[in-house]
Amino acid sequence: MKTRVVLTLMLAFAMTAPAQMKTIHFKKLQECLPSVAFKGFERKKPTGSTQTQMGMSMSSASVRYEEQLSDTATNAAASIEIEIQDMVGMPYALMPYAWMQEYENETEDGYEKTVTVKGKYKGVEKGSTGDSKNLNLTFGVANRFIVTITVDQRDDAKLFGSVVDAVQIDKLEKLMTETK
Repeated sequence: MKTRVVLTLMLAFAMTAPAQMKTIHFKKLQECLPSVAFKGFERKKPTGSTQTQMGMSMSSASVRYEEQLSDTATNAAASIEIEIQDMVGMPYALMPYAWMQEYENETEDGYEKTVTVKGKYKGVEKGSTGDSKNLNLTFGVANRFIVTITVDQRDDAKLFGSVVDAVQIDKLEKLMTETK
């Protein structure tokens, strides 16, 4: 009798448990990274990884751009880094973006505020204006992906905007529909 009850409960749970979507391989995520050159910056080779452990899986892909300075330059070289993470195997990883409340905080050294990217993706933008200027934007896409863009040693809003525009978000959304 106990065996029958246990088997029935296991079967019921198995039928109601959602099938886990497959993590997108990092090579596919790399296709969504910017492939354009940003003026004065050299694009480095993209990197990435796909990992599975204890039933959870995750992929990430990133690319780095480094500013090309002259031999006589006295300032630190700027860099740009873009990372895309597929968080499908990490339940609730994007919950903070889904329930994000608007806020803004400004200090003498910088700011932090919520933003909406391309009219529909909630995220957080941070900027430092001290000696080490930088801009950072992290936002969620399609309740699955986390995109992080960091510009170090610069607080150039125009450059930052062009980097954000260069991320191929439409491709990310298309990848999501292909894995359902």
